[in-house]
Amino acid sequence: MLQKLSIKNYAIIKQVEIEFHKGLNIITGETGAGKSILMGALGLVLGERADAKAIMNGEDKCVIESNFYIKPYRLKPYFTESELDYDDHCIIRREITANGKSRAFINDTPVNLNQLKELGTMLIDIVSQHETLALNESVFQLSIVDAIAENEELLGVYKQSFLSFKKTEKHLNNLIEKEAKSKQDEDYYQFILNELVEANLFENEQITLEENLNLLSNAEEIKAVTFNAYAALDLTEPSLIDQLRNIKSSLSPILKHNKLIGELSNRIEQSVVELKDISAELESISDKTSANPAELTSIEARLQLLINLQKKHRVENNFALLQFQEKLENDLLATASLQNEIEKVSQELLEMKSDLLKKAKIVSVKREAIIPIIEQKVKQLLTEVSMPEAVLKINRELLDASQINTNGIDKIDFLFAANKGSKLQSINKVASGGELSRLMLCVKSLISEKVNLPSIVFDEIDTGISGEAALKVSEVLKKHAIKHQVLAITHLPQIAAKADAHFNVYKQNNQDKTYSNIRLLDKLEQINEIAVMLSGNNPTEQVILAAKELINN
Repeated sequence: MLQKLSIKNYAIIKQVEIEFHKGLNIITGETGAGKSILMGALGLVLGERADAKAIMNGEDKCVIESNFYIKPYRLKPYFTESELDYDDHCIIRREITANGKSRAFINDTPVNLNQLKELGTMLIDIVSQHETLALNESVFQLSIVDAIAENEELLGVYKQSFLSFKKTEKHLNNLIEKEAKSKQDEDYYQFILNELVEANLFENEQITLEENLNLLSNAEEIKAVTFNAYAALDLTEPSLIDQLRNIKSSLSPILKHNKLIGELSNRIEQSVVELKDISAELESISDKTSANPAELTSIEARLQLLINLQKKHRVENNFALLQFQEKLENDLLATASLQNEIEKVSQELLEMKSDLLKKAKIVSVKREAIIPIIEQKVKQLLTEVSMPEAVLKINRELLDASQINTNGIDKIDFLFAANKGSKLQSINKVASGGELSRLMLCVKSLISEKVNLPSIVFDEIDTGISGEAALKVSEVLKKHAIKHQVLAITHLPQIAAKADAHFNVYKQNNQDKTYSNIRLLDKLEQINEIAVMLSGNNPTEQVILAAKELINN
C-alpha cells in the first residue's frame, strides 16, 4: 500500500508530505485547490511523462518520492528479474529539472520510464474520468472480462504464441516477396551466368594472354635481334667466343710467371662457357620466334572479350569476374531453394495457427463461462449504488479464424440499460457520466476480488451523482476499502463521511505567491469540512449535526 507521498517544487506545491492510511483515504478541497496537481505528482512516480513546465516557477528541480509497503504482494521475483534491490518498503523517486531532463529511481537504482510504469501497474490502479470513458472501448471491456476470469496466465502463454505466429507469418511473406522478385530477375541472371560460363574464365589467364600478345606483336624484331646477337657470339668469323679462346691461348706461355694471369685465364674460360650457353639460348629464341597473324588475332579477340566482360560487370580483373560468377550461381540456387523453404514455413505456420486456435479457444471458453457470473454480480452491485433497474449485458461474438488477433477470437461489447424497459445498447450510446462512474466502480469492485492490488485510486468517481446514489456509492467504496487501500478524490459529503483518513487540499498565500498544501483532518476538522461540503462556508449548527450523522452512519 502507499504509505507516504512527498512532493517538492511541483506546480504550486512548495513542499508537502502525506502519510496515507489503510482503508479509505478521502481527499477533498475546493475546485482549483490542487487535487488534480496531487494526482499529477502521483502519476509521475508511476511513470507518466514529465513536463519541465510543471516545476514551480523560480526552482531548478522538482522531486516526488513515494513509499510503498509491498511485503504482502509477492513482488520479490519481479525485482530479481529486473535486477533491482528488493525491500519490503519500496521507495520510488522522480526528479525533473528545469531543462526538461527527468530521472527515476526504484530503491535508489536508476530506472527508465517503462520499468517505472511496469512496477506502477502492480502497485496502484488509478480510476479516473478518462478511464471511465475507456469503459466504452471493446479492448478495455475484454480486459475486464479476462481480469475477472483470471485469464492472465493463459493469455500470457497465448500472446507469446501469437507473437511467434505473427513473426513466422511475416517471415513467410518476406520469402514470398523475395521469391517473386527473384523470379522476375531469374532469366536475366541466368543469361549473364551463361555468358560467363561460356567465356570459360581462368584466374590468371589475362596476364598470360598479355605476355603472348607482346611476344607476337614484336616477333620479327625479336627474331632478328636474337639471331644477330647469336651470330656475333658464335657464328661469324671470327666470333666473339673464338676471340676469347684465342686470348686465353695467348696467355698460356706466361701463366708460370704470374699467378694472377692464371686466375684471369680461368675467368676467361668461365666467360666462354657462359657466353656459349647464352649463344645457344639466343639461337633457340630466334628459331622458335615467328610471326603468327592468326594466333595474334585470336589472342587480341580473347583479351577484348575479357576486358568487355570486366567493364560490363564493373570489375577490374578475371578473379573478380569469377567471384561474380560464383555469386550468380549461389543466387540462382537460392532462388531454386526458396520454394522449398516457402513450403516448409507455410506448413509450420499452419501448425502454429492450429495450436494458436486451440489456446485461443481455451481462453474463450473461460470468458464464456464467466460472462453470466459478471452480469449477475454487476447487477447486484448496481443495485447497491442506487441503480436497481440497471442491467449490464455482455455480448460475446466469436471471430472467424482468419480474424484471430492478439486478444484471441472473441469480440466483446458491453450493452447497458439504466432503466426498466429500456433497450440494451452499447454503453457509449446510453450511459450518462454518473451511470458510467457507478458502473466502473462496480466493475472495479469485481476485479479487486481477483487481483491482489495494493492500492486503488478513484479520481472523482462521483461525477454526475448525488443524494441517495452518492450514499450508496460511498458504502461500496467503504466495502471495497476493507480488502484494499483506497484513495478517493471527491466533492460529495456522503463519500467523504466514510473516510478512515480524511485529507484536505487547500491554498495559502505567502507574500507574493500562492501555494497548494494538504493536511490530515482530525475528527472535528472532518466534521467541519463535511458541513462546508453540505452547505458552504459558515455552516449552521444544524448542518454540523447533519455532518456528524453522515459520519456516524
